[in-house]
Amino acid sequence: MLILDDVISAGTSVRESVELIRAAGATPAGVVIALDRMERGKGALSAVQEVKETFGIPVIAVATLEDLIGYLADSPELAANLDAVKAYREQYGIAAR
Repeated sequence: MLILDDVISAGTSVRESVELIRAAGATPAGVVIALDRMERGKGALSAVQEVKETFGIPVIAVATLEDLIGYLADSPELAANLDAVKAYREQYGIAAR
């Protein structure tokens, strides 16, 4: 079974999904998220890295925060949002991987 989610914050929804899938006798194959916000998890790893390590399943992101920053920087009509997204990265994010 594949888990599909918008983002991973603390990994709570993934944890609950893994438990439900395993309780049904199936095995989770991986997680696909729309946006990897590249946020710090509870420790030194990102939230996505923690999910990978905890459950031993791959996590694939359609886009990352770095992708979003690049898109905003290249889009004059959206560039006004760039500073806010960069500030978010500074406060909550990990270094680009």
